[in-house]
Amino acid sequence: MASMSMSSREKRRKRKREPTPASNPTPASTPRWSSPIPSLPYDLVLLCVTRVSRLYYPTLSLVSKSFRSLVSSPELYKTRSLFGFTESCLYVCSESLGGSADWYTLCRKPDKTLKSGSSGYALARVPVPNSPSSVFRKVVAVGSNIYNIAMPTFLSVLPRVSILDCKSHSWIEAPSLPVELHSFSASVVDHKIYVAGFDHRLMKNSFEVFDTQTRVWDSFSSDKREERIKEKSVSIDGKFHVVTNEGVLAYDPKQGKWDMVVGGMCGLMCSDDYCVIGNVLYSVYEGVFKWYDTERRTWRDLQGLVGLPNITRRREFIRLGDYGGKMVVFWVHVIWTYYKKIWCAEISLERRPDTSEIWGKVEWFDELRKININFQVEKVLSTTL
Repeated sequence: MASMSMSSREKRRKRKREPTPASNPTPASTPRWSSPIPSLPYDLVLLCVTRVSRLYYPTLSLVSKSFRSLVSSPELYKTRSLFGFTESCLYVCSESLGGSADWYTLCRKPDKTLKSGSSGYALARVPVPNSPSSVFRKVVAVGSNIYNIAMPTFLSVLPRVSILDCKSHSWIEAPSLPVELHSFSASVVDHKIYVAGFDHRLMKNSFEVFDTQTRVWDSFSSDKREERIKEKSVSIDGKFHVVTNEGVLAYDPKQGKWDMVVGGMCGLMCSDDYCVIGNVLYSVYEGVFKWYDTERRTWRDLQGLVGLPNITRRREFIRLGDYGGKMVVFWVHVIWTYYKKIWCAEISLERRPDTSEIWGKVEWFDELRKININFQVEKVLSTTL
């Protein structure tokens, strides 16, 4: 009887060790994660995080692996879109002379870490694995994706196209540019990427367009333009503007025709610091913030900017970007031999009908991050997430 009793106890212990169907792990095919807060259901935590600004997601991802999985899950961004909580998210690409790239996103610091006079903003390093490297690159943003068109360093090689999914921070390969271009520019019109460059092999200009929805390349008419294409372009008034040796050409996709832009936009050739916000072209030229008046066809000074540090006269490295209708200005200060600090200012813009002027109001400016001296801020992009 004792031996039989012992056998029964052993059987009961074995049954306890065997996992029950309820305790089995969720199959990998099921898009469900454990709740970051065990005392609350996953769906409730999901709805709460949906209402949190994405500026706080880099901090949330540091709390635990569960939160890190949640803030990068497709389910979260579907819920944000469903409830109308999408917002503009700022990304900054910093590139070294060797071609390696670091990616950062604007975030909010935890309140307890804020110092007196701090704006509360910082640049958080984005963990982007297998980031494509190229000394020269063209990057543009469409929706929640960033498209990188890498210029090849060898002849007879098509420029690779990679897509950075800003929801999961992972790269996806896209069809390569179908033409062997080694110098070109890229801009976005109606969710399509227009590329203009010079084909050194055939010694002629080339114009290609990439549909971001179908992910298919196509050529568009060059209208027998002989002007040598430069590596600068912008999109204004639904037209693709390309800088050439002779001036600025504008391509209208709806009409399929080119026109020469007559007027002061040619000054765009003299500056590398420009962006388009609310269909208005802004630039920093000869130390002054300016905007291009398409009606008068001339550059005009941006008024206001009270409190903005005098950064333009120090020959600082400057980059401009569109951040949900506001202008962001990035510049750097070398602090010692090996490091430099990235500074940023956010400027709201107002067009005044009575004077036809545009005024800029400095919302905040602050030091955001320290980076290696060999890296430089190359591109400022705004995505919608």
